[in-house]
Amino acid sequence: MNENSDVMYRLLVQSVVDYAIYMLKPDGTVANWNAGAQRAKGYLPDEIIGKNFSCFYSDQDQKKGLPQHGLGIARDTGRYESKGWRYRKDGTAFWAHVIIDAIRTDSGELLGFAKITRDCTELREYEEQMREARELAERHSEKMAALSTFLDTIVTNIPSSVIVEDVVTREILLINNKAQQLLGGVQEDFVGKKLSQCMTLEMGEYFMQLSDAAQRKGGMHRSERLLDSRGRDRIINATASIIRGNDATHNYVLLIADDVTDQRAADARIHHMAHHDNLTSLPNRVLFSQRLNDALRADREERKITATLCLDLDNFKNVNDALGHQVGDDLLRTVAVRLRSVLREQDTLARTGGDEFSIVLPGLKQAEEAEIVASRLIETIRPPFNVDGHNLSVGLSIGIAIAERGISTPEHLLRCADMALYEAKRNGRNRFEYFTEQMGELAAKRRMIENDLREAISCRQLKLYYQPITNNQHQHIIGYEALMRWHHPEKGMIMPMDFIPIAEETGLIHSLGAYALHEACREAASWQDGQSVAVNLSPMQFKNSALVSVVEAALKESGLAPHRLEVEITESVLLDNTSVNIDILQKLKALGVRIALDDFGTGYSSLSYLRSFPFDKIKIDKSFINDMKDSREALAIIRAITGMSRSLDIQITAEGVESNEQFERLKEEGCTLFQGYYFGRPQPSEDRLKEF
Repeated sequence: MNENSDVMYRLLVQSVVDYAIYMLKPDGTVANWNAGAQRAKGYLPDEIIGKNFSCFYSDQDQKKGLPQHGLGIARDTGRYESKGWRYRKDGTAFWAHVIIDAIRTDSGELLGFAKITRDCTELREYEEQMREARELAERHSEKMAALSTFLDTIVTNIPSSVIVEDVVTREILLINNKAQQLLGGVQEDFVGKKLSQCMTLEMGEYFMQLSDAAQRKGGMHRSERLLDSRGRDRIINATASIIRGNDATHNYVLLIADDVTDQRAADARIHHMAHHDNLTSLPNRVLFSQRLNDALRADREERKITATLCLDLDNFKNVNDALGHQVGDDLLRTVAVRLRSVLREQDTLARTGGDEFSIVLPGLKQAEEAEIVASRLIETIRPPFNVDGHNLSVGLSIGIAIAERGISTPEHLLRCADMALYEAKRNGRNRFEYFTEQMGELAAKRRMIENDLREAISCRQLKLYYQPITNNQHQHIIGYEALMRWHHPEKGMIMPMDFIPIAEETGLIHSLGAYALHEACREAASWQDGQSVAVNLSPMQFKNSALVSVVEAALKESGLAPHRLEVEITESVLLDNTSVNIDILQKLKALGVRIALDDFGTGYSSLSYLRSFPFDKIKIDKSFINDMKDSREALAIIRAITGMSRSLDIQITAEGVESNEQFERLKEEGCTLFQGYYFGRPQPSEDRLKEF
């Protein structure tokens, strides 16, 4: 190559900007540097000439010896070609296509290497994108094929009946397994045929009407109808909608149908269960409220009267306890039939509780009509019921409330009838009572007392007072009866007769009773003379299975000797659940506690009680003592009680003694213990009398 040619060659190489072209000495140092190399790698000639070309590689590639490896191959074979990441002056990477050619003299001496590098980053990215696109297309193709198979399987086995109809030809294009089962046939019986050609007349007309509606109006159309399907009446719920293709010749009607016969029957059962009593099939409280609300609205518009009756069976609990719940349930069903038989068709009889019923009497012309119905109801329940071979007698108590100006909502009317029912039961049962304003006032007062009583218990406003009990020598106090008093911060002293019944109704009696036992035992334990303390137990406390444990805990915590505690019960304790309550009394007696029968002679079966349980004491009711001066009958009863007690070796306490005359006369009749205002009024423990 002559000098001119050499100059032209250098100029040509230097002018190339798309390729990095430079010479390497045999040891790998850069000998020259063209404009393309400067553009590709960012180095000026002065910055790179004389440095080893390995600076274009990463540290990791340098450690692996990749630069020397490339030169070695070029030295041995004459050429080395590769692709890989190379690095610019600023540290950024680019994908390079590299060619290294060995340059030798004619005699074969190695002068160096010519190195050509091209930045192929964009090309590589394009190739990667093309490769990924190709792989994605292949996967998509496979997925679409699998999806098509999957969709075919889904449509075939979908639990609803699916039919696809061609809009133009009106022929069936697709029908799945469920539709074949519904219509009775195989695919060949339907595909290619019109709806009217392959179904019963009734079923074909049903689907054609749906299809026509979808084509005329667009959107989705739903219908539910009772149809003949393969000789059976079935409820079919179906929808029709248009599936639009690329043009009007490729539109389809999609029909989806379900046999909902069993579902509708289940819905009806659930609806009935939600609105009716499971035992009697009568309306329950929910449906009763709806009927009552409807009656009130209709009667207001027609200027008629609505009455609500609340009913409660008398003596039902005794039947349940004695004969079991099965007999009780059978009795309730029979009662429901009798009650329904005396009502009009438009009247609603509902069971709203265990043995509680409610009635709506709509459209009455006069309020007195409710009274006539109530009398009929009581009379229809009066004859005995024969249930499982048992002749059972129960009574019926009824509360009546009439919708008036002040009683206009269902809830208020029902509350008023319930208050009237409470009054009917309080007045002797087996009767009816009308709601009055006085009942509402009393109920409000009871609610107020209940709320105040709850606060009184938590704020310790209750206190025990003690009334002395003496013997017939009238010289010493041998014991005290603990009596509850309520010191209300605003209303002053409230007596037990005003709050104990409410405590029994609300269940607060259990808290009050436990407090009385613990407080009485605690205070009595501090008395120096060893006097006893008597605490009254409510019949309601015997419904608490923990009563014995409460008494035992009160004795243990106070340290009071058990024989110094006396519990007083009334005859009503033995009227209710006798065997259970006697068992509780026996457990109390086993603790060493003394048991007294209070208000003796005022109950129903006093003599039988004395046989059923060994009482330690009998208390003669003060009503006999008040009347004994003027009533021979009262005096005779006192003599009978004292005579019987001497025979049974039971102590007698005469309560309510208010004069010396009564005291002397009762001593003559054989009474041994005395209590009353004559000996002292109830006082707090710190003010109690010790001597007379």
